[in-house]
Amino acid sequence: MKKIMMIVSILVLATVGIVLFTSDESEITKIDVETLQNRLENEEITLLDVREVDEYEGGHIEGAVNAPLSSLNATELSYPKDEPIYVICQSGNRSAQAAQLLQERGYTEIYDISGGMIAWEQQ
Repeated sequence: MKKIMMIVSILVLATVGIVLFTSDESEITKIDVETLQNRLENEEITLLDVREVDEYEGGHIEGAVNAPLSSLNATELSYPKDEPIYVICQSGNRSAQAAQLLQERGYTEIYDISGGMIAWEQQ
C-alpha cells in the first residue's frame, strides 16, 4: 500500500511540475470599455484596433492604431513585448483572436476590450 501511495504521489507531483513549467506566463485580460476609458484618460497606452481599414476609417477611438486582424499574421509589430497592449474590434471576436496571436508571439500583458466598438459607442 505504501508503494502505491508513493507512486501516486510522485505522479501527482510530476504532473503539477509539468503544468507549472509548460504553462504560458503571458496573460490575456478582458476589460470593459469603462476601464479602457479610464486608462485612456490617465495613462499613455498602446491601443490596437484590429478591424479592417474601412471600418477603422468609419470611426475609431482617438489614438488607436489600425492593425487589421487579416494582416496581423504578416505584420511585425514594433511594440515592446513586455509592455501593455490593448486590443479592440467591432464586437470582441476579432480582438480575442488578435490577443491570442499576440500571446503566441510572446507579448506578456494583453488587454482584450469586451464588447468592442459597439460597447464603446453605447457608453
